Amino acid sequence: MTFKPLLLIPSLGMVLLLSACAGPMPQQDPSEAWISLKEEGNSDLMAERVDGKNVNDGRYFEVTPGAHRLDVTLFDGATGDENQVDCQGKVNYTGFRAGEHYELIESSLGPEVSARLVDGHGKEVAHTADFTCMPG
Repeated sequence: MTFKPLLLIPSLGMVLLLSACAGPMPQQDPSEAWISLKEEGNSDLMAERVDGKNVNDGRYFEVTPGAHRLDVTLFDGATGDENQVDCQGKVNYTGFRAGEHYELIESSLGPEVSARLVDGHGKEVAHTADFTCMPG
């Protein structure tokens, strides 16, 4: 009896698991504002909550027009080891517009982490206070 086919099972399982995590981005709803996330280096910026309610997909925000608070988590040095730092930040903006694409861009300067919200024309419309960070 040969065991070579059995060696494929863990590899195939890993491929299926990873492909499920990297699904395509959904279509933007033209009646809502879309906020994509951008981070520096080996960090991961994840959407967490809109107005205190958890989001379904941590890769972006989609909000109705008007005022909203966006909560994000930054996994700085996102390698999963003891050097990783987890940071929480929030941005408030009152002028989200339907059909507009915004980008929340993380920036780090030494231990200080912040983010700025820019509109579709690259104009900064809001920014976070410094993130609150703790060792991961």
